[in-house]
Amino acid sequence: MKRKLNLLILSILILLIIFMSQVIHKLDKFSVKQNANKIHETSDNVKSHENSSQSDISDAGRLNSDKTGKEKTIEETADSISANEENKPSKTTSTTSHKINHTANKTSQEAITVLKTKEALRKVSAGSVIEVKELGANLMNNCFYSEKIKDDIKKRIMGKSYKEDCTVPFEELRYVRVLYYGFDKKTHIGELIVNKAIASDIVAIFTELYENKYPIEQMVLVDEYEADDNASMAANNTSSFNYRVVPGSNHLSKHALGLAIDINPLYNPYIQYTEEGTIILPEEGSKYADRTLDCPYYINEDDLCYKAFTKRGFTWGGFWETEPDFQHFQKSF
Repeated sequence: MKRKLNLLILSILILLIIFMSQVIHKLDKFSVKQNANKIHETSDNVKSHENSSQSDISDAGRLNSDKTGKEKTIEETADSISANEENKPSKTTSTTSHKINHTANKTSQEAITVLKTKEALRKVSAGSVIEVKELGANLMNNCFYSEKIKDDIKKRIMGKSYKEDCTVPFEELRYVRVLYYGFDKKTHIGELIVNKAIASDIVAIFTELYENKYPIEQMVLVDEYEADDNASMAANNTSSFNYRVVPGSNHLSKHALGLAIDINPLYNPYIQYTEEGTIILPEEGSKYADRTLDCPYYINEDDLCYKAFTKRGFTWGGFWETEPDFQHFQKSF
C-alpha cells in the first residue's frame, strides 16, 4: 500500500513537472514574441524617425539653400553698398549722386577718347565748349577744316538761309568747322557756310584768331535764328552765308554768295546814312556806332582780325563812307 502511494505521488510530481515545463515554455514563447514585437515597433519607430529626420534634413537643406541664396543676394547688395560707401567723396554725398558722378566721369572719359576723331567732333553741336588739352596732337586737323555740304546741313538750311529761289548751287558752298576763343575765355566749336573759293582762307584766318585768343562770342549758322539777319546780329553771332539782299536795296549781298562774313556784329554794327536819317543794324548795337568808345571788341585797323582778313585779300566794310559796316569782310573775284 505504501508502495502504491509513493508511485502515485511520483506520478503526480512527474505530471506536475511536465505541466510546469509546458507552462514555462509557453511563457517563454510569449515573452519572446512580445520582445520581438517590441523590437519591430522599435525598428519601425527608428525607421520612422530616420525618415522624419531625412525629411527634416531635406527641408532643412532646402531652407538652407534658400537662405544661402538670400544671404548671397544680401551679401552682394551689402558689398555693393559697401563699395559705394567706400567710394563716397564725403558723408554728405548720396550713393545716387556718386553713381551719377561716376557714370558722368566714365562717359566724359569715353567721350574724350572718342572725340579724338574728326567724325566724332563733327557730331558735337556748334557753340559747345571742349577741353582741347584732351584732344591730342590731331586737334588742328580735326577741328579746323571745310567740307562739302552734306545732307544733315542741307536739312538745316533749306527754306532758311538757302531759300527756294537760291541760285547758288550746293557744289559752290562749303561747311566750315573751326574753334574760337569765347568771351568766357573757353574754347568753343564754331561753324560757318562759305563759298568754296574762300573756304581755305576762312579756315586759316580762324586758326590764326584762335591761336591768338581773339575773342568771338558766338559762331553758329544763321539758320539757328531762322535766317533772320537782325536776330543773328543782335545775338552777336558771327556768320557768313545767307541768301539775301543788301538792307534797303534789291541787289544780292555778298553773303548770298558766301563771299562775306560778319564778325561780332553787335559791337561792330552796320551803319547806313540816308536822307531820312541814320539806320543802325542791329538796333541793339546802336551805341557802338560811336567808335571812340573804349570797347575791346571793336574791329579797327590795328585789330588782329582786320589784319588776318586783309592780308588774305579781303576788304573791310569799315572803310565804306556812306554805309560803314564794321563787322563785315568780303572777298571779290
